[in-house]
Amino acid sequence: MASELAAKARALFHRVGTGVLSTHSNEMAGFPFGSVAPFALTIEGRPLLYVSRLAEHTKNLAASPRCCLTVLESAAGDPQAVGRASLLGEAHALPDAERKAASERYFAFFPESRAYEQMGDFGFWRIEPVRVRWIGGFGEIRWIERDEWLVPTPEWSTGEAYIVGHMNDDHADAMEAMVRARFGGAAGDVAMLACDVEGFHLRAGGTVRWIPFAKPCTTQNEVRAEMVRLTREARGA
Repeated sequence: MASELAAKARALFHRVGTGVLSTHSNEMAGFPFGSVAPFALTIEGRPLLYVSRLAEHTKNLAASPRCCLTVLESAAGDPQAVGRASLLGEAHALPDAERKAASERYFAFFPESRAYEQMGDFGFWRIEPVRVRWIGGFGEIRWIERDEWLVPTPEWSTGEAYIVGHMNDDHADAMEAMVRARFGGAAGDVAMLACDVEGFHLRAGGTVRWIPFAKPCTTQNEVRAEMVRLTREARGA
């Protein structure tokens, strides 16, 4: 049950991509400070932030790394009945050695943010999860421990760029079929952005979507097999 709820919570983080970042206020000692924060998850499940040194939340994190990133399922009706999750952790600026990999992943989701590099005061931070509070609706509430939340690094992680490039170069039509089958409507300008153990992100018509795998894929062969299955499923829908 714990692993199933952790997977549900991670899926919500994958689908949403923007949350409320709560930090300890420097300006108003003793008060929490909330701000809107776009993020990208690493393959293992650690949120990546791209923030300005001048931002209030960055100053707060520099003084106290403890923070909370909350995401909420977007749905009509009773807001208390939809899924939401709060990831509690410690945020730290990434060392220069990790900046290139972080930028490639983050800018795949938020290409417009690359322009901020010219300003010189933006940097990448990563939140190391400590605990996650998951609420899936009435009656489904649980704390998820760090070891339940984080996903082991798959053997294909260093080949992720190959997977993304291959799908974009040779199988754009398959991804278009997946988008039409799962989300409906037209599916022009489809491009895969990133892959993770439990699914993959693509951009279709300017909207970022996450499509889950039926089961975790820890090897490249498993990813390939799941892409074939999803394609057949979509074309048969």
